[in-house]
Amino acid sequence: MPDPAPNQFALLKTRRFLPVFLVQFLGAFNDQVYQKAFVALITYRLADRVGVPVAMLGVIASALFILPFAVVTPTAGQIADRVDKAVMMRFVKAWEIVVMGLAVVGYHTQNIYFLYFVLFLMGAQSAVFAPIKYSVLPQYLRPSELLGGNGLVQGATFLAIIFGTILGNELILTDHGVTIVSITVVAIAVAGFVASLFTPPAPPAGAVAPVDWVFPRAIWRLLQLVRGHPPAFRAILAISWFWFLGATFLSLLPAYARDVLGADEGVLTVLLAGFSIGVALGAVASERLGRGEVSVDMPPIGALGLALMAVELWFATPAQPLVAAPALIDRAAFFDTITGWRILTDFIILAAFAGIYVTPLNAVLQREAPDQRRARFIAASNVVDATLIVTSALIVAVLLQFGVAPIDILVLVTLSGLPMSFAVARYAPATRFGKVALMLWPRGPQ
Repeated sequence: MPDPAPNQFALLKTRRFLPVFLVQFLGAFNDQVYQKAFVALITYRLADRVGVPVAMLGVIASALFILPFAVVTPTAGQIADRVDKAVMMRFVKAWEIVVMGLAVVGYHTQNIYFLYFVLFLMGAQSAVFAPIKYSVLPQYLRPSELLGGNGLVQGATFLAIIFGTILGNELILTDHGVTIVSITVVAIAVAGFVASLFTPPAPPAGAVAPVDWVFPRAIWRLLQLVRGHPPAFRAILAISWFWFLGATFLSLLPAYARDVLGADEGVLTVLLAGFSIGVALGAVASERLGRGEVSVDMPPIGALGLALMAVELWFATPAQPLVAAPALIDRAAFFDTITGWRILTDFIILAAFAGIYVTPLNAVLQREAPDQRRARFIAASNVVDATLIVTSALIVAVLLQFGVAPIDILVLVTLSGLPMSFAVARYAPATRFGKVALMLWPRGPQ
C-alpha cells in the first residue's frame, strides 16, 4: 500500500479510495432521485387513482424503503464477511441497473403499485450495499486516513441526498420529466457500476462462518454478537441517536416551513440544502478537528453543540407565521428578512455539529469491529439505525396528535444531546469535558 495521503482530499486521487467514494455518492444520489421523483409523481398525479390520503402514500413509501434495512441487512452483512467485498459491490451495482430499468417501466406506465414494488427493490439493494460501504474502508485506508475518509464519504452522502432530492422533485413534473428522470436514474446506475469495476480487491479477513438465512434469528444473533464488544456496541448506539435526530428533523421540516414559518416549498428546499451542507461541512472538518485520530473526543462536542443550537433555533423561530394563512412567503421574500438568514444559519451550524458528532463514531465502529466480522457489525448498526428511524416517526406522530408544535418537537428531541454528550464524553477521559463527565457520571466496572 502506498504512503498515507497528506490530507483527506488527496485520497480522491487514489484508486484505493476514489472508486468506492464514487460508488457510494452515486448510489445515494440515485436513491434520492428515484424516491423524490416517485413521491412527487404519486402526490400530484397518481394519488386520486387509489383514493388514499397523500400523507399516507408518503408514509408507505418511507416504510417500504426502510423495511429491507431491518430484514435484508443482517444476511447481507454475513455474506459480505465471506466474500471479496469489491466483487459483491459490483454485483450490487449491476442489480441497481436492473432495478432502474424496472423504474423506467414504472414511470412510463405510471402504475403506482409497480412503482412501490420498485421502491422496495431499491431499498433492498441499498440494504445489501450498506454493510459493504463502510466495512470496506479499513481495508483500503490506513488508520491515520480512516477519519478523513469517513468524513469525505459522510459529507458526500448528504450532498448526494440534497442534490438528488432537488433533481427528483424539480424534473419529474416537467413536460418531459418522466423521460428525463428515466434516463437519469439508468445513467447514474451505469456510472456507479463502472466505478465499482475499479475498486481494489477486498478479500475476507479470516475464516468464514455459515450464513443464517432465517432473518429474525439472524437479527437476534447479530445483536448478541455486537453486545459482546462493548466499545463497538456503544458506538452503534451513539450513531443510532444521530439517525433518530436526523429522521425527526427531516420529517418535521415540511410542517415547520409551511405551518410555523408560513413559507413555500422554495424555502423548504433551501433549509433542506442548508441542513445537508452543514452535515457535509462538519463531516469533512472532523479530520482536521480530530487531528486524524480515531477517538470519541469530538462527538461530545458535537452533541453539546446540537443541543445549544436547538435552543438558538427555538428563539430564532417567529411566534407567528411570517404571512397570514393561507398565503405563503416565497424564497426571495423570506431571505429578504433577518429572520430568514438567521434560521438558515442556525440550520447549517446545527447540522455541522451533527457531522462532527457522527463521523468520528463511524470511524470508531470500523476500528473496534473485528476484521473478520466488520461487515456484520456495520449491518447491526444499520438495523439499530432503522429501528430508531421508525421510532422517531412514531414519536413525532404521537406528539403532533397532542398538538405539540413542530419547532417544540425539534427542540425537545435535540436537547437530548445534553445527556448524550455526557454519555459519550465518559469514554474520552483525556479531554477536559471527559474528566468533568466522569466526575458527574462515573463509569461502572468495565
